Amino acid sequence: MKSKSIVGPFLIIAFFIFLAGCNSTSSLEPTSNDSGTDSSEIVVEPLNENEIKRMYSNPSDYIGSTVELTGVIFGNVDYDSDGIYFQMWADPDNIDFNTVVAYLDPELTLETGQYVRIDGTIAGVFEGENMMGGQIIAPTIKADTLEITSYKDAVRPTIATATAINDTIDQYGYSVTVQNVELAEKETRAYISVTNNGTNEFSLYGFNMVLIQDSTQYEYEPNYMADYPELQSSIRPGITTEGVVVFPAIKQEPFQIIMESHSYDWKQPLQEYVFDFNMSE
Repeated sequence: MKSKSIVGPFLIIAFFIFLAGCNSTSSLEPTSNDSGTDSSEIVVEPLNENEIKRMYSNPSDYIGSTVELTGVIFGNVDYDSDGIYFQMWADPDNIDFNTVVAYLDPELTLETGQYVRIDGTIAGVFEGENMMGGQIIAPTIKADTLEITSYKDAVRPTIATATAINDTIDQYGYSVTVQNVELAEKETRAYISVTNNGTNEFSLYGFNMVLIQDSTQYEYEPNYMADYPELQSSIRPGITTEGVVVFPAIKQEPFQIIMESHSYDWKQPLQEYVFDFNMSE
């Protein structure tokens, strides 16, 4: 992980400086235009994805612009009587786009590692050094709204869902259900439940599952950043376990998930658990 953490108290100092600047900067105040329309009535569109990338290269050019950002908090979270101040990576996938945020709600509680979605205004630029002596240049955002969210919704949002034609298969009391499958731009998540109503221990491993679509086989691909609930692999009689098994991203077309399993009783030969999926409407 890159080391770019700002020492906590400097966050508050930085915001005192740039918030004061906001109060005296005419570019952030309503003005009249040539058409006679009060600019306070004009809806300012937030920066788009390409503009945001350019903004992080030279944030001073974008002071006064509005942004909608989602990121993960890192480093210290600081408070004073006016609000809460923190850093976040606005590109959590690549641990990049260092951003300093102020949200004027001192009652809010946040902690490092949480994912947040903010809407706000670029109010200035923070420049400093990290603990390794490297230079930091980060936009400072005065957030108007802040929502605590999850890794999945922030980094891997669902773009489509699929349902199984045969959502539950039972062999000798070893019941496997695929509750739901979510498709995201960078992964596919299968929500699986296993109940052992059989007479012996039952094993079902993620690495023994494959997803097949258009004659292409996709292997199990765990996402260690996500902290999704983990499906237990060795299930004793009377136990139910639920978890998420992750595969690579696929197209929004029908597919299969095939699972190889094992019973500790050699007299119970198990067939593969084969689930067919269609896209939900």
